[in-house]
Amino acid sequence: MAVKPSREDGHLVVAAVRVLSHNATKPPTPEDIADLLGLAPEFARNLVVALGDEGILRVVVNPFETRAEVGDYTKLEDLPTESSAPTIKDEIEDFVRRRQEAVDETGKMLNMDDIKKKRREKLSRLEDEMKKMKDKGRPPSFE
Repeated sequence: MAVKPSREDGHLVVAAVRVLSHNATKPPTPEDIADLLGLAPEFARNLVVALGDEGILRVVVNPFETRAEVGDYTKLEDLPTESSAPTIKDEIEDFVRRRQEAVDETGKMLNMDDIKKKRREKLSRLEDEMKKMKDKGRPPSFE
């Protein structure tokens, strides 16, 4: 995993693993950790995997579940003080930039001058039809 968790997140997850291991007879799952810390299960799972890659946790995977045990906790101090994960602000700015590029590309493909020309022609035809209807007079009344 290219993203390293922050030192604070690492300490929280390791503490959660210790508490949950103390209270149960087997190591906790990422979902157990997420419940204890109030995190999204996907985020907790990513933290467990990242800490496992760093050697801080031992991640035990079997076909049915994933469990975490404390590994070399001294490596926690080697983690960056802030997470290198993109923030929601970065994600939104990237989305807006990509969306604007797509709109610009679409505008180039449609060539806005042609659209304006066709719209003017259509309005002109409608005006001509309205004038013809006006020249014919009012429709006969059925009184």
